[in-house]
Amino acid sequence: MSVCLPRGILTLSIDLEIDAAHLGLAEQRSLEAITSRLLKLVGKYELPATWAVADPAVSAATERIVSMRAGHEIAISGDATWVGREAGRSRFGRELARRCARARASGLAISTLTLKTTELEDHSDLAIKQGITAVRHPDAQCTARNARGLQPQTLRYGLWSFPVSLVLPHTSRWLPGGGGVRTARALIDQAICDRGLVQLAIDAPQLALRGFAAERALQCILQHAERRRRQGILDVVTLGNTASKLSSQAQGQPSHSILRPAA
Repeated sequence: MSVCLPRGILTLSIDLEIDAAHLGLAEQRSLEAITSRLLKLVGKYELPATWAVADPAVSAATERIVSMRAGHEIAISGDATWVGREAGRSRFGRELARRCARARASGLAISTLTLKTTELEDHSDLAIKQGITAVRHPDAQCTARNARGLQPQTLRYGLWSFPVSLVLPHTSRWLPGGGGVRTARALIDQAICDRGLVQLAIDAPQLALRGFAAERALQCILQHAERRRRQGILDVVTLGNTASKLSSQAQGQPSHSILRPAA
């Protein structure tokens, strides 16, 4: 038996990490500025988001995000230096435990791990041991046509896997800011029709590089999401809260699928 979502769900995750090879003072200031603008933008539409940082306990963005008291979630951002096949199981367990312990010692509730360029491999048990219940996997660049096949799935030990539906800013060479508005709107509306989930991942450093046009495209997408929410057909929920809701619905049901096929 499948678990049926009551209506469409949108999750927003925002990556706030700059590639270490390109991290300088100018880049850091640019990231701080775009973080402020993103906080203002999601606050305008009252949309909770999952904000991913490398080490929540020491990130400069953590206090600002938590102080918003808007239902936002702080997540740990994992990269290939400590997550994936090359890093190995021991390093993954050690680094995740360190980050989680520091975060919780600072009073932060951590339940989500986001990955941009690598996979979790067979380390689900180590993640759940640290209280991780949601893992966002690298983008799949899906379309409204194949979105049904890219829905959250349960891994071992009750860990939920969330494939990325679309990364913003998008990659168009012809549309301002990379485009992506039409695709994102279609994915949101498809999730509503299927009573499924769409996961939009926002790359904050890239958004800063693309400038105003990319931010304007994102604003159009968030306006669409907020409109659908006001219509009562879309929920906007953090990854951690989504995993919690799905786990509650899935109790006692044997299927790994969370969706009932659309009629």
